[in-house]
Amino acid sequence: MRKTLLANLAAIAATFIFAHCAAAQPARTGAVSVFPHLGWFWTEGSEPYDAHSLDWGVGVGYSFSETIGIEFSFDKMDPDSKNGVGGDGDTDIHMFRFDGLYHWRPGKKFEPYVGTGLGFAGYEGSETRFLVDGGGGIEYFIMDNLSLRADSRYIFTFNHTTSNLLTTFGATYYFGGPATRALKAAAATHKAAAVAAPAPTAPVKTAAMAPREIKGVTCFNLKVHFAFNKANIKPKYHGELKRVADFMRANPDTRATIQAYADAVGSKEYNLKLTRRRAQAVKDYLVKHFHIGADRLDTEGMGKSNPVATNLTNAGRAQNRRAVRVFCSNGKELAEPKLRQNCVGLKVMFGQGSSKFQSEYEPELKKVADYMKEHPEISGTIEGYTDNTGPARFNKTLSLKRALAVKNRLVKGYGISADRLKTVGFGESRPIHTNATAKGRAGNRYAVEILCTPAE
Repeated sequence: MRKTLLANLAAIAATFIFAHCAAAQPARTGAVSVFPHLGWFWTEGSEPYDAHSLDWGVGVGYSFSETIGIEFSFDKMDPDSKNGVGGDGDTDIHMFRFDGLYHWRPGKKFEPYVGTGLGFAGYEGSETRFLVDGGGGIEYFIMDNLSLRADSRYIFTFNHTTSNLLTTFGATYYFGGPATRALKAAAATHKAAAVAAPAPTAPVKTAAMAPREIKGVTCFNLKVHFAFNKANIKPKYHGELKRVADFMRANPDTRATIQAYADAVGSKEYNLKLTRRRAQAVKDYLVKHFHIGADRLDTEGMGKSNPVATNLTNAGRAQNRRAVRVFCSNGKELAEPKLRQNCVGLKVMFGQGSSKFQSEYEPELKKVADYMKEHPEISGTIEGYTDNTGPARFNKTLSLKRALAVKNRLVKGYGISADRLKTVGFGESRPIHTNATAKGRAGNRYAVEILCTPAE
């Protein structure tokens, strides 16, 4: 029994670790769940029936939030009797449990959880035993509201002291939550559109929030997308936002209004608040990384209005989790800035904990120096980075030293004026590879992408 229990707990622990690699899935808050299942029931050998038997049952639950829920479960086992209880036939056991569940890392394709609760079990021809259970499991979402589930519980009975193990497998279906409501709403909209008459009709007024009209504007439709239920800016969008910053620097009398959007999962009120946070995140990024004045940036959360793709699929909802449409205005029409042209780039790798420039990168550095000599109007920004080894404050300083090492080499080795070269250290904040492996960490120890822009 002990070996079986340890083996099952080890299996659950392994699945919990594997869950760290998962992709996002929609929310469960407010959903009712049904969990039909089959499994296996083990008990101590001192019982008057076989130590293991087949189990079948069903669980019905309710989710108060993304992490907290409850579940009522019924299970039936019928182990073969030994001499004693129930004669030589089967002994029916009916078990009822009421458990609390806690999911961590919610919103992932693989979701581990733990659970504990109280209950009782009725034994045919014998007494009713009160019990306490504890354990956990994992769900694998194959659809937004349907998951495959494995669960294992240690069950301890009081008035007839025994230790038992129940392991079950099945599928959990969620209904009534935000994901289900969003799919139904999107399906209804899609169906209505499909049966609409092809003849032209008068425009229909809608309560959906429309993009704000601003006279004399330049509009940027940026490719900035967000993970489900998130408002953080991913490093890969740095270049897109720099385009806005470059434009606003070149046109200091402009202001910008940033609009952000959500998919259809969740309530109207929640998505409105979420998109406000997304728009604010873009504003904060422009202020922090590009030093655009906060008083020049306004934000608007558009909620789940104006989707650019269907909300019936994961891919479509991902497209709708977007920011931003940015309007820049100074009262007159302005040409949208083009992507940077005639820029040169360089990546210099460093050893762990080192900011020493290595001679193998001299040929590439010379190309940058020659280009800057040919174009004296061009200035450069040198960025330094590190892996996540060591304290964050140390890595911030080290990354700046790496950027300075490249700058000093360009100044002292190739005669580039120091005032044409800016340096910044980003520390470990923008990894381009995983920091979980030695190879990935080595790829994150670098400087520098040199971004050439017109000198001010």
